[in-house]
Amino acid sequence: MHPERRTPRRRRNTASGLRTAKRLAGFTLLESIVALAIFAASGMALYSLFNTNLIALNRTADVSRQVAVVRNAMDYLSFVNPHDTPEGEVELGGVGVAWTSVLVEPVRQGRGPTGGRGMFNVGLYEVEFVVTDNGRSLGTWRMRVAGYEKVGGIPSLPF
Repeated sequence: MHPERRTPRRRRNTASGLRTAKRLAGFTLLESIVALAIFAASGMALYSLFNTNLIALNRTADVSRQVAVVRNAMDYLSFVNPHDTPEGEVELGGVGVAWTSVLVEPVRQGRGPTGGRGMFNVGLYEVEFVVTDNGRSLGTWRMRVAGYEKVGGIPSLPF
């Protein structure tokens, strides 16, 4: 035989040869289970992140609505004279507002533009108010408001 003309050796059908052929054919069951576990773990992490963001979004919407409701209540109460109406309740757009006021500074005679006696007696009141929405209390707030009483000047006309 010539050394150049060798016939190729056949591979024997051994166990190691079968394993290599199977390995090249596709995934094993164990590899599939591991991949599925990794996919499930990352899916759970993404779901947790999504859920946390939804909760934060709902809280932000609640706080934003609460700020608007409290500002609306404060605007309303800034026009209420605590000297005449020291306590009361009102409904503003489906939201309840209840308030009580306490005199903080004693009532004094007001001054006119020239420094003389004014037409009003003025006192400083602390108004505490509670805002409720559908029976659920949104909180208690305080603000200071000037209360007044007309004591001089042109008398009011009864219309």
